[in-house]
Amino acid sequence: MDYQQKIEELLKFFKYSTKLAQALGVSRMSLINWRDGGNISEENRFKIDVLYNKYIFIPALKKEEVEKYVKKIISLDDSRYLRNIDLIEEVSKIQAFGSYEIEVSDSNEEEFEKIIEGRYIQKDIEKRKLLEMNNLAFLTKQIIEQTIEGKIEKITTDLIKKWHFGLFLGIREDAGEYSKHIRKIKNSDLTLTHPEDIEEEMEYWVKLYGNVSNIYDIAKAHEHFELIHPFGDGNGRVGRLIMAHQFVKLNLLPPLINAQNKSFYYMTLEKAQKEGDILPLAYFLANAIEEMRKRVY
Repeated sequence: MDYQQKIEELLKFFKYSTKLAQALGVSRMSLINWRDGGNISEENRFKIDVLYNKYIFIPALKKEEVEKYVKKIISLDDSRYLRNIDLIEEVSKIQAFGSYEIEVSDSNEEEFEKIIEGRYIQKDIEKRKLLEMNNLAFLTKQIIEQTIEGKIEKITTDLIKKWHFGLFLGIREDAGEYSKHIRKIKNSDLTLTHPEDIEEEMEYWVKLYGNVSNIYDIAKAHEHFELIHPFGDGNGRVGRLIMAHQFVKLNLLPPLINAQNKSFYYMTLEKAQKEGDILPLAYFLANAIEEMRKRVY
């Protein structure tokens, strides 16, 4: 569906163009221009996608249809592909860039690949940016390979801290340590776990989800982890690394989560966290696995 169609659907929901414009934080004239085919910035496309997913697409999902779709996607066994060294190399790069792209709006996949492969070093590139790309790419590949090789039996708090340390090695002084400060998620009113309770809540988390066996439990584990938000930075990336391990352990390719489905990801995650409804998030994850298959099969 193109953005003109999404705007039309949103106008039906909001009833008045002024209300939709207010929800988007733009002028009514901008809406008129967009409806007539005017250029829409990447920032405003994201805003439209957020509202469309939140008010139109997600509410229209039917339980029976979601369960049927999820069952179809996870019924396919990806193990023969996971034994292909070249494919795992490709999956790891795609997975890492997608996770990076969600956090960094001006990311470029070609530049990302050149940097992590050591084929291109821009002289004025920031050290943090360089380390973030390389650390994430190395860690993603390592986790996927170690999972395939059976070297990760169960997720523990020490392992999660180790992954965070690897992600922020050379970047943050508190790499591998739980945050000691109040954290806030941008543009969200969610209440995150208090710093004093993080350690206890994480121990509880690993008891519940240290060894999951289905996509619904993975969805629950992810929304819970992101609500704890144990680290000062990188919680989304660590959470997606955990999911990559969990899906590969179930002989499934990891879900492709990137800028293209970012708004859908955020809205299904928010619905799970605020309403306890994990079906849309499970649907999203199944769809993201399908998108990864399309990229690499």
